[in-house]
Amino acid sequence: MSDLDIPDGRFTGAGWLLVLVATAMGALAIAVGITAVVQQRAAQQATQQSAQAQRMLIAMLDQETGLRGFKLSGERDLLEPYTRGRQQFQQALTTAQQGAGDDELVLASLQEQETIAQRWQRLAERARQKIDVYLDPGPARQREAQMAQFRAANADYQRLVEARRVSRERRLAWLSVFVVLGMAILFATVGALILRRQRRLQARRRASDAADLARQRDLGVGLQVARGDAEAHDVLRRHLELTVPASEAVVLVRNNSANRLQPGTQIPDGSPVAQRLVEAEPRDCLAVRLATERHEGDDVAPSVLTCDICGGLPGQSDCSPLVVGGEVIGSVLVRHPDTLSPRQARVVEESVAQAAPVLANLRNLALAESRAATDGLTGLPNRRAFDEALRRMAAQAGRTQTPLAALALDLDHFKQVNDTYGHEQGDEVLAAMGALLRDVIRASDIAARTGGEEFIVLAPDTGPEGAVALAQTIRSAVHEMALPGLPPLTVSIGVAVLPDDATTPAGLVRAADRLLYVAKERGRDRVEAMAKVPETGRQEEPRPELPS
Repeated sequence: MSDLDIPDGRFTGAGWLLVLVATAMGALAIAVGITAVVQQRAAQQATQQSAQAQRMLIAMLDQETGLRGFKLSGERDLLEPYTRGRQQFQQALTTAQQGAGDDELVLASLQEQETIAQRWQRLAERARQKIDVYLDPGPARQREAQMAQFRAANADYQRLVEARRVSRERRLAWLSVFVVLGMAILFATVGALILRRQRRLQARRRASDAADLARQRDLGVGLQVARGDAEAHDVLRRHLELTVPASEAVVLVRNNSANRLQPGTQIPDGSPVAQRLVEAEPRDCLAVRLATERHEGDDVAPSVLTCDICGGLPGQSDCSPLVVGGEVIGSVLVRHPDTLSPRQARVVEESVAQAAPVLANLRNLALAESRAATDGLTGLPNRRAFDEALRRMAAQAGRTQTPLAALALDLDHFKQVNDTYGHEQGDEVLAAMGALLRDVIRASDIAARTGGEEFIVLAPDTGPEGAVALAQTIRSAVHEMALPGLPPLTVSIGVAVLPDDATTPAGLVRAADRLLYVAKERGRDRVEAMAKVPETGRQEEPRPELPS
């Protein structure tokens, strides 16, 4: 299957673009969301670190307050803030160290605050144990100095935490910009590739559609100029086999009696379709019976109805009915190894629909021409068809310098048959005579009914001896023709040959007719010829002079 044939369940180029846009928007939203979450966590971390710094500072101040109150009053209860402050300081320091992770600068700042706090606490312990130490201005100034250093270190820590937060947010902002820019470049590149491929596919699809349209026009022209339904059938077959490579197309048509389904195109040797069409009836084809398209193959679920024509054949089979004005005149069977693509299925459907009315018209025209040129009772060519055949065969005889024989026949006493047994029996005699002539003459000969009980046979490349022999064969066959309820029949025959007995086609017919009249005058049941030719089966008599 080509890229031009996009089956159900697959995206087109526009579909892929929509997916790409949706993916890009989703990815962008995810990137922005991740950035926002990271920024929020960074802000929360900075806030927590600042809060721990405040807790450490407050804890140091609580220790100083508790120690001062104890020394001034001497009451142990006032040491509670001092003790609680030491615990809170340690908790805040531990929490801050855990939140710092592997940030060395932050850890170093915390370590510095811890060191200063430990020095202050050692001085504070000495003051707690001895009143005079606390009241001594020297140690007091040392504690104040340590407290001032701690305040400074704590403020530096808070500035460092804030700087870290600002730096992290700035990096995240730039990262967001780069991610969005990178995704924009990526999706723009992918979108450009998809658009480029889509344009190529559209160009190829337009070229393919133009080629399909050209083939459809070619099919239309071929059908319009076809010289008959057989050629039109072959035009449709070749068109479908070009549309579906490695396929076999067969046009199936109903015969004139509509009781047989026959191939309208040549079937390849060894094709299993040929065997199934032997004595096939229209109802054997489900496409004809149901007037709808049928698909047979391994990829089709089993059905309760099985087509006797294409069911069970190897490969895949698509059969389309030829429907014109609600009437199914036949079907088109296309066998192929693989499942048809949507484009191929569309072309096959359009081709069959386009060909159906043309084939119907050609069929009706051929039927009308056949009826116009055929005697309805005997099935033989009528006088009009005989005249055309006479001109054609006489011209051929003149080009090839070969003789052309004409045999004029007339059933003896045929009027008595009609008068005695009725016209229905007379019609049966005429029909039997037509069947007899078709059986006796060669494929290259022509037998026609030119009047009531009058017939004429044209035998190309036949000289006087052969013409008389043929006439005697016909006369003997009429003797042997037995019809129920009727007496034996006889026939009189006049034989003339071109160019021996005439120089023109009309003269040839006139000569045969005159010799027929001579046979009638001499007693009927005879063969009369201009040339002296021995006639088997009857007594030889002198040839008469033809009346002028």
